[in-house]
Amino acid sequence: MNSYYYGRREYNQTHDESGTFVLVLLGCAGFGLAIYILTAKLHLRPRQLVEAAIDLGCIIAAGFITFRYFWTFKKRRLETWPQAAVHVPLLKDRNEVAKAFSKNSIVAGYTVEGKSWNWSDDIRRMQALLLGMSGSGKTTLLAGIIAQDLRRVVRGNHRIPIIIIDGKADRKFRKVVEYEVAAAGRSHQFRVLDPTQPDISVRWNPLSMTANSYHEHVNFIFESFGLRRDFFKGHQYTYFGDLVRVLYYTGKRFNIYDVLVVAQDQKVLEEQIDVARDRIEGLYSPHDQRRLNFEMSAHNLIQSFASKERVEKIQGLLNELMTFIQDDLSVVTGPYEDLLSLEDVIDQELVLYVSLNVSLNTRAVTALGQMLLHNLQLLAGKRYQSEDENPPFVSVIMDEFSPLAYPEFAHAIQTARGSNIAILFSLQSVAQLERVSRSFCNDVCSAPNTVMLLRCRNDEETAKYFMTSSSLVEAKRRTMTVEETGLIDKQAREIGFGSNTYIMETRAKDEQIRNLPLGQFQVLVTNNKLGTEFLHLHVRLTPQFELNCFKPTIFPRTQIPNIFTDGANLRFKDPSLIERRIRFKGRANQPR
Repeated sequence: MNSYYYGRREYNQTHDESGTFVLVLLGCAGFGLAIYILTAKLHLRPRQLVEAAIDLGCIIAAGFITFRYFWTFKKRRLETWPQAAVHVPLLKDRNEVAKAFSKNSIVAGYTVEGKSWNWSDDIRRMQALLLGMSGSGKTTLLAGIIAQDLRRVVRGNHRIPIIIIDGKADRKFRKVVEYEVAAAGRSHQFRVLDPTQPDISVRWNPLSMTANSYHEHVNFIFESFGLRRDFFKGHQYTYFGDLVRVLYYTGKRFNIYDVLVVAQDQKVLEEQIDVARDRIEGLYSPHDQRRLNFEMSAHNLIQSFASKERVEKIQGLLNELMTFIQDDLSVVTGPYEDLLSLEDVIDQELVLYVSLNVSLNTRAVTALGQMLLHNLQLLAGKRYQSEDENPPFVSVIMDEFSPLAYPEFAHAIQTARGSNIAILFSLQSVAQLERVSRSFCNDVCSAPNTVMLLRCRNDEETAKYFMTSSSLVEAKRRTMTVEETGLIDKQAREIGFGSNTYIMETRAKDEQIRNLPLGQFQVLVTNNKLGTEFLHLHVRLTPQFELNCFKPTIFPRTQIPNIFTDGANLRFKDPSLIERRIRFKGRANQPR
């Protein structure tokens, strides 16, 4: 085999040298013929020939350089690293966005050639993952996506409901969103849920329930508490469910404070059981299973007060519920009226911005965030099983949601695509998902059909994940033969022999994804015709509409006292409990 290889190479070299010799010979003959015609027939002098040769040479060289520049411009622009920033004129950007809107898509970025990348709703509802270190351009990319969703009109004359969950409570990001909402003419549809700003925050009572839904609410509220290692977790879940069942059948609205009252005051509990029993007798027959279930819950609750270990068994539950009695947070989660639910956001085509600062009142804010995610999961499940084959498109943006995540939320990603809910997860690194569990990280990372990566300089896990997801492709590796030359300073010089080897390598390059310039990102997106596409894009810069003379206003929420509403409004009636609260309050107010 080796002799055949070398013999073939020798034959090719001899053949190539013969062809070159013939071309040179023909060129010399043509040049001599041209000189003869110019001197003998046209009688040109030698100086004229030299001048004409110089002019012709300059023209040919200029033409060759110009032709070569434009011929190789596209290739050089693609191979140049780092790529230069792309400038897209404002009018062209508006036209591209308008074309994308007509195709139920948005423009998320531009290629180095200035071509727009349209991200369709069909791909978005199969979920997306955005990764990138702080300061790499994630906020600009998210703002561009939100700005386009705010302006889109779908299904005739309907706007897209948007839910934004900000796990960092970034005031700068919220300010950008507020200006974009005002520019889109949707200020009347903008709502903010922020426990640290109860004056402008909407009211969201986790215990506000619709018919036949209190079982789901009990489940996701209890799972939001940090009771995974509590020995009495099962007992506390049953006890909490019994309390909610009794209050639910009273027919009045209730909140977490009401649950705490009936959990600690037997007199109040007995009164609520009597109210619920009188009401349930008119709803169900004596042999109805729902009525029997209520009687079982009432019996268990009354019997629990006779147990000496009652307090120890339910203390963990009471501690978690007490975190929601913090002043600012209770203003948001305590009212009975003027409440907002995720169903209202979709039905009324609202824009809900949820700002959760887990650094303040960590336990309560984290539990509140998990309740919202559980509620979103429940909503996705209901839409998934609904008879509507084409429910309204919903855009959900989750920025730094890892502190709020829980293991079961990975299942929501699977049902969300069938419910036409597009979820975009924005994280700094893949390792943040491992705080929940390794399997949760694998589920979230493997489910999205779109993965966008900005710069990740020191994040080995994220870089490895993206390169592995980009898949292997066939590439050519060239090996050249060299020889050493020089006596004192030896150098390696190619001698013209080499070989090409076909290898498999990832489409994403480690040296590129770790050193992506600001505002550039790489994308792996599913294409039904081409499979998985790999793109290098530049973030679309959204025109800024911020004016010094204008400031978006979020109107304060009206304060409706609970005593004037159709709520339970439960208060302690046991004198010992009242005296204990007064004594504890006076002790807390004493100077230290």
